[in-house]
Amino acid sequence: MNDILYMQRCLQLAARAKGIVFPNPMVGAVVVYDNKIIGEGYHQQYGGPHAEVNAINSVKNKELLKESTIYVNLEPCCHWGKTPPCNQLIIDSGIKKVIVGNVDPNPVVAGKGLKLLEEAGITVVSGILEQECLNLNLSFIKQFKHSNKTLKFILKWAQSADGFMGKEFYNSAEERELSNDLVKRFVHKLRSETQAIMIGTNTALTDNPLLDNRFWYGQAPIAVLIDKNLKIPLTHNLFKPDRKVVLFNTIKDETFGYITYIKINFDTAQFFWNMIAAKLNELGIHSVLLEGGSKTIQSFIDSGLPCDIIRISTLNIWENGIKAPIINLNPTHKFNLEDNLLELFTI
Repeated sequence: MNDILYMQRCLQLAARAKGIVFPNPMVGAVVVYDNKIIGEGYHQQYGGPHAEVNAINSVKNKELLKESTIYVNLEPCCHWGKTPPCNQLIIDSGIKKVIVGNVDPNPVVAGKGLKLLEEAGITVVSGILEQECLNLNLSFIKQFKHSNKTLKFILKWAQSADGFMGKEFYNSAEERELSNDLVKRFVHKLRSETQAIMIGTNTALTDNPLLDNRFWYGQAPIAVLIDKNLKIPLTHNLFKPDRKVVLFNTIKDETFGYITYIKINFDTAQFFWNMIAAKLNELGIHSVLLEGGSKTIQSFIDSGLPCDIIRISTLNIWENGIKAPIINLNPTHKFNLEDNLLELFTI
């Protein structure tokens, strides 16, 4: 029972880094001596110290480590990356027992870290709250599966009460806004938890969006643009020097600074979206939030590829404009954020 409680604490700590450390996994660690937590930590920043390092360093009396157990939701790493291997630190600390949630799917680790600990005379137990630990890091785990089906698309749009998601002309900046402030924060939280955010040419030209997550914390997603004829000026807001941009087009294949141009065939929706999924997988992108216009979103829905959908319905009455995408499904969940209704669908 205590093992479960301490692993739950690892998961609580790990979740604090949601949207911050990707592509690294979210990891928490606790050090236990005589049934008391004497140290804890989590992986707080991509490229920074891992959870085990922060947990061990937080222990005030290092002599207690020789009689302690460390709990970690993911197998300690055994290779040099941006930081030294964590399992060597555990060995050097004198800790006698290591309990983990699940094995690291990364082929350079994948059980090797646990084996090295055992060879050093440390008792190793794995599989505590294994499914919960796996669920926390699904996006990380999918990096090591090479099927296009592992790429997760999330479609999101807001629409008026009478089914319009945009207008050709707005009388004011306020009229353009559909979602309320609470929903905006919800969406920006979603952006921070997703690797990439995708829009099409018309959305980029009309809205000139930042595509960031300024209403939430964490790193901004990679910008992915569908711009067939390269119409979007490089002076637009989304072309920031500190963020990566992937640009699908029919003209060129090249990388220029932080922009990666990828030439693809735009002939049919099915082939088009399968090609995008394959190319994004090759780039190591495994979760995409599609926030494009009605045409782009409807094209994805019509392709039949699996996705999650978030439809936001507001109280606005527009009477005319650009029709929202059509989806002939019942929502799996729905809830209100103030006066906006959010409906969730799965295809």
